[in-house]
Amino acid sequence: MPSRPRPSRRVLLVEDEILFRETLADELRDEGFDVIEAGTGDEAICLMERRSDFDVVCTDVRMPGKADGIAVAVHARGKMPTVPVLVVSGYASELGHRLAALTPPSAFLPKPFRFSQVSQALERLLAA
Repeated sequence: MPSRPRPSRRVLLVEDEILFRETLADELRDEGFDVIEAGTGDEAICLMERRSDFDVVCTDVRMPGKADGIAVAVHARGKMPTVPVLVVSGYASELGHRLAALTPPSAFLPKPFRFSQVSQALERLLAA
């Protein structure tokens, strides 16, 4: 019996390192995600002002511009209160209480990671 295709889920991927973002986006698309990319927190917030059809948000923390990844997560929850948020960063020790302020469904994934860990974390968040 052939396996049923997974429904496409729309993820807002926010990452300023372009090669890393493009590679991760390709991996997520291969896993059945519909990926919308943003290169800064400011760009992500502008996208969320124009549309609210994201099923999950995956954001790095440190980025150029006014809005970092935590601001993106807070904005996402303001626009879409139940949207799951995956925060990724190589600077977990600097985040402390800011991460604790994110209510479920949310998760943190420290860098470095394998790309498969991102898709698995997104799957878990969407299933919760």
